[in-house]
Amino acid sequence: MKETKRRFIMVVLAWIASLFLVSLVAAYYYVEFQKEKSANTVYVTLYNNLLKNYTSLLQSYTELLNDYNSLAQSYETERQNLTNLLQQYESCIMRVNICIDYGNGTIQWYNQTIVPLGCNLLQATRMVAQVNSTYWPAYQASFVDAINGVWNKGAYYWMWYYWDEESKAWKYGDCGADLYILSDGETVRWRYEIPNYG
Repeated sequence: MKETKRRFIMVVLAWIASLFLVSLVAAYYYVEFQKEKSANTVYVTLYNNLLKNYTSLLQSYTELLNDYNSLAQSYETERQNLTNLLQQYESCIMRVNICIDYGNGTIQWYNQTIVPLGCNLLQATRMVAQVNSTYWPAYQASFVDAINGVWNKGAYYWMWYYWDEESKAWKYGDCGADLYILSDGETVRWRYEIPNYG
């Protein structure tokens, strides 16, 4: 009888221990499930926020694309209008190439600059740069004092040249820039330098 009682107690204790272990395992999985559920809620919220941001970005992109297409169409219309206008006035304009050489390695070219027929070098230069000049009544010509804020200083002056097609060389301008009338397709150069007339 004692042996049976002892076995019964052992079975009951084993059953209670098993129940306890099962409860622990169940509690562990329940806690893990709650963590996963909470993480899933966070992930779903993040996904929804990302989806909302993506939708907003897609809408902004579509609006920008529409604006771009509208601007491209306006640009093309204006370009065509300008081309038509230039064709109408082609007999009144010419194109020249203007070089500004600052004498320090910086050189700027303004190729195919559109100027009116009969335009002089000083007027054409003012179309592409800021020019300061002084009119000298004794010579009935203007003297260029500065181009784009670079002033004549010491022995350095702004001198102008024209490209001579026959000799394929630059030649010094022999008059004031406001007296030199440009020709269609001509190439001229301003250079900041110590003049050398030799």
